[in-house]
Amino acid sequence: MKIRRKIRDKIIKSTLILVGLVFVGLVSSRYITSQAEDSFNSSIENSKIISSGVELIKKLEFKDVIEVENKIDDMNKKKDIKDKKKDIKDKDLKQIFENSVIMGDSISESLIEYNILNKSSVVAYKGRNTSTAKKDVNLAVNLYPSNIFMAYGMNDIPYFRGDANKFILSYEKLIQDLKSKLPKSKIYICSILPVQQKVIDEDKFYYKLDEFNNALKDMCNRLGLTFIESKDIVVKNPNLFEKDGVHMKIGFYPLWLRVLLDKSNL
Repeated sequence: MKIRRKIRDKIIKSTLILVGLVFVGLVSSRYITSQAEDSFNSSIENSKIISSGVELIKKLEFKDVIEVENKIDDMNKKKDIKDKKKDIKDKDLKQIFENSVIMGDSISESLIEYNILNKSSVVAYKGRNTSTAKKDVNLAVNLYPSNIFMAYGMNDIPYFRGDANKFILSYEKLIQDLKSKLPKSKIYICSILPVQQKVIDEDKFYYKLDEFNNALKDMCNRLGLTFIESKDIVVKNPNLFEKDGVHMKIGFYPLWLRVLLDKSNL
């Protein structure tokens, strides 16, 4: 009897343990199922977010690719232009500037004397300044240039006795006259070239040269014109000065014209 009772108690005990395990299993299963459902729903939401993010990234990547490609194209174009300019020979300058006119004084006039440009591309005369150049406007207009490079100032410094304000007023009148008669032409303003120290020592007004150039820059900013600085050519190559310390040797001009090309994108 005792043995049977012990066996029965063990069976009951085992059964209770089994029932308990099953109960825990069911609860755990429901919990896991619930968690799985929540996880599944959450994964769907996350999937939507991720998908949206991927689309955004793709768009941004595509945009970046286009921007990079555009930058590369621009760089290649600039490189091509640069390479072409490197290959330009002096004889080609006449053709390049055939639709342009350089207006100025004796420094610009040397472009014709040295046979670097055609006469039809240069309207410049010894002693010219912004006041006396008014008589040259009609000559320039009759050439119908697409581009006008104005290179005045060297004679204006002593003419206006070092007064930069008077110089600018005179220059603006000359520019307005050209604009009214050639509204489609692009106008570029060239810097006044440096002079040697002996020139400054001999003429008290030439120490104002930098002040005149700064006034030109301000004028160009106000009028929306391109100011072309060329002083580095003679600063780096002082041997290009003629003996008078003002005018330039023939080697200066191809270098100068290349600077004009670079700044005007002809």
